[in-house]
Amino acid sequence: MTKPFPSPQATDHYRPDIDGLRAFAVLAVVLYHAFPKEVRGGYVGVDIFFVISGFLISSILFAEIAEHRFSVTTFYARRIRRIFPALAVCLAAVLAYGFVSLTPSELAQLGKHVFFGAGFLSNIALWSESGYFDSAASLKPLLHLWSLGIEEQFYILWPVLLWMAFRMKARVGRLLAVLFLASFAINVALSITNISDDFYLPVSRFWELLAGAGLAWRRRIVLTPLVRSWISFAGLAALLTSVALFTPDIRFPGWPALLPVAGAVAIILAGPEATLNRIVFSNRAVVFVGLISYPLYLWHWPLISYAYVIRLGKVPTPLMATALVAASFLLAWATYRFIEYPIRFGTHRHRGTQIVAACVAVLGACGLAVWINNGFPERFPALPGIDMRKIGDAKLDADFKPTKGMKVLDHDWTLVAHLRHGERKVALSGDSLLFHYGPRVQQLADEGQLAANTYFVTGPRCAPVPGLIQRDKFARCAGLPGILVDLVQREKVQSVVLGAAWTGYSDEGMLIEREGKRLPLNTKEGMDAFYANLEDYVRLLQGEGANVYLVLGAPGHHRFNPGEMVTRSLTGFQIAPDVEKAIPIADLQAIHAAVDAKLRTVGEHTGATLLDSFPDICGSGDGCLPFFGAGEPKFSDNTHLRPVFVREHLRFLDPLLK
Repeated sequence: MTKPFPSPQATDHYRPDIDGLRAFAVLAVVLYHAFPKEVRGGYVGVDIFFVISGFLISSILFAEIAEHRFSVTTFYARRIRRIFPALAVCLAAVLAYGFVSLTPSELAQLGKHVFFGAGFLSNIALWSESGYFDSAASLKPLLHLWSLGIEEQFYILWPVLLWMAFRMKARVGRLLAVLFLASFAINVALSITNISDDFYLPVSRFWELLAGAGLAWRRRIVLTPLVRSWISFAGLAALLTSVALFTPDIRFPGWPALLPVAGAVAIILAGPEATLNRIVFSNRAVVFVGLISYPLYLWHWPLISYAYVIRLGKVPTPLMATALVAASFLLAWATYRFIEYPIRFGTHRHRGTQIVAACVAVLGACGLAVWINNGFPERFPALPGIDMRKIGDAKLDADFKPTKGMKVLDHDWTLVAHLRHGERKVALSGDSLLFHYGPRVQQLADEGQLAANTYFVTGPRCAPVPGLIQRDKFARCAGLPGILVDLVQREKVQSVVLGAAWTGYSDEGMLIEREGKRLPLNTKEGMDAFYANLEDYVRLLQGEGANVYLVLGAPGHHRFNPGEMVTRSLTGFQIAPDVEKAIPIADLQAIHAAVDAKLRTVGEHTGATLLDSFPDICGSGDGCLPFFGAGEPKFSDNTHLRPVFVREHLRFLDPLLK
């Protein structure tokens, strides 16, 4: 009968080649973040870390449980000494610099991330924030802690499951197989339905750690030296292929994550005597990078992220990126040498464990205080007509979601929402620049003035034009025109409003299909086909008995963006000098002149009515102010209006709705 647990002799001694594999993983991630256009698949380094962690920790657990010397207290004390020292220093430094360089809203978000990071729930916090209007990942200095959260969540559950399996004399191999297959199946399913869920949720990532755990369980596979060497070469080939060929656009993790995970498993399986492992991964310089890989991982991203913050979202220059990588190495070495190593291996380990645990707890409490107090806006003196808190709030204001009174009928990439009032039926369809008028419809409903059954058929970056072909997640926009036609037919909708960020549908890579041909939208032929398809679509809707309205281009400008109302430097930020100046209406209209001419032609050919939001947004003067009321920004970014402005000021749709 097979024993449920391996014998104590199964525990390996220190393997320098695994530290070498750690070096590969961390360098892949660091170079990907520093040089995103050159090392496009470097993010797979995190998946390699998961396999390594699953292997090493599970090896220890298997041996200790088999020897009846497993202790929950001892296990977590080791984890604290391994994880907390460098984490505490990094959290403290990132939060302290945030007080210098971040606006109140940015600092409040950082405080939230410090709080969740200290509790190893960063992945959950980031998952809850993910969405079309989520702030750029590059502007979150603690974004990288999501992976640490997944690891620690695994190690809350895994030791308990193993201990229970041992007590119940269960088959650990079967347990591993069932958990691995279940987690991988969830991963594949979520990669199809919701890639954010797949990326951040622990259940869809645990299979990667379980791959390492399974290797620890079946480590005594007898292989010849030649076979081991070939396995290690195959593993390295898999890792290099992942780094070289994967891009941020693929639906990851999903099926593609099998390649880097298999590569890491192969290299560990090959063993320290395999040629590649012995010569390359056990090289002293490579091992050194592996030894400092954890603090290097912690330090590199905050440095790079703060560079993005200071540069207003622009990618650091190659020279700056190189300097940041060098600084990351220096900080990582100092952290390992003077903080991590003494606490992990010093003579007063018990006391060190208590101190670092208390430090992380205090930092979490500090982050919570910063979050609750909205980033302490009182840090900055009041300026005439300008309120930093309002500018910060505006950046976080927009969201692609229904208002409180809407009933969501369908919700995939295309969202169908409904406000039921009155006998007339109106459908508004398009992308986020159409859906951000939703708060006005809700306001009319709240005031008892809405006299129309109002439907929204919308999707982020989804133009209401058949035949539009986009890549990545936006490929799912293709279903929107059909969903709208079905709604019009089923509900006998009398009026249809079509709107979009029309000027945004000319990017390289976008195609339009017409008469069996696929034409790039960044060409004249492609744009002509785009508006010809729109014209045909208008006629189709009219054939179903609907009156069709086309919303002309809405004003947009970088100076409307609250994120650009401040200028940055290493020592902080200040209000941009031209923040209160109006932008000439003629300049704003010139941006849309060509597109509006196309829409007018469609209107002339079909009889569709044109609607213009410019007067409501900018007024009747020669300039368009970025603010309204008592210093409130109108926009949350370059183009998206804030609900608080839309509710009271966007009235051009009222004749259809009231």
